[in-house]
Amino acid sequence: MKKLLSVLLTLAALSAALCVSAAAAKIDQISPTRVWGKVSPWDGTGIFLKNGNLNDHLNEVVIHAGEAPVVDAATGLPLDLESVKEGDTLYAWIGPALTMSLPPQGSAKVIVGNVPADAKAPEYYELAGGGWKNPAGSSEIVFSYWDEEGESQDLPVPLDAEVTPWLTRQIIRLDDIRPGSQILVWRDGKDVVTKVLVFPYAYQGYAAWSTTATGVVNGEAISVPGKVLPGEDEYQKIDLLPIRAMAEAAGYEVRWDKDLGVVVSLGGETVFSVKPGGEVLQTPDGETALGSPCLKENGVTYLQAEDLCWALKLYF
Repeated sequence: MKKLLSVLLTLAALSAALCVSAAAAKIDQISPTRVWGKVSPWDGTGIFLKNGNLNDHLNEVVIHAGEAPVVDAATGLPLDLESVKEGDTLYAWIGPALTMSLPPQGSAKVIVGNVPADAKAPEYYELAGGGWKNPAGSSEIVFSYWDEEGESQDLPVPLDAEVTPWLTRQIIRLDDIRPGSQILVWRDGKDVVTKVLVFPYAYQGYAAWSTTATGVVNGEAISVPGKVLPGEDEYQKIDLLPIRAMAEAAGYEVRWDKDLGVVVSLGGETVFSVKPGGEVLQTPDGETALGSPCLKENGVTYLQAEDLCWALKLYF
């Protein structure tokens, strides 16, 4: 919640107000923002981009590449940032959090350069759901994603589109793409998707839960039911999910420690621990505040759904 509040306050301070809609699971979805411009002189760190669109509130912005993929739009291969010079045009997807400085600054999710003069720049998407085939036998798969205003949108991709993974030789298909996948999409002159570049999956898996707090991990419902703590209205109720069942479904190991409480590990390395009644997660990096205390009832420990999915690195 602190992270989300920080994002919203920062965006408001930049007068880049977003109309964010609540999904069924009460999650505020905020997508990265596309920025673009010519590389311009800059005394600080990062890359200063400027474009001539005065109606664009981010017509001047500093991007920080960090570990973000840098893609050559002409080939789909890595682009060496060292080869980018002043006056070159770059596209980047940054945020959602931006600094309050002038110009604003943000960390890049992906950077694209060397866009051919007669072609459209590819577009970056973080997919909110898997694909489904049209029941009528359509020749495309439709994916969903959250746009910059928090609205769910459809992304139709023809079955014959070229699909390639980033920096690996593994074979990947459209129906291998999962919720939370990050992709770059090329379109032709008719706005039809012709190529999809799939970046390494950033999550341990994906999760969801119903209005009765039935947890789902990687498309499979878990056998242990969750709990719903009522609130004054629908948006104040608290959905709780069982720690062990969710964690084990996602491939984690779970054990009980009399001093630490529930301990969740991956490959023998502790991910977090939490005590019943505790209001913080203990992680290797320190403490993380919880939205509501850990609950233990009839031998089952629960965490607020959003907290647990975040701790387990599950896209939700």
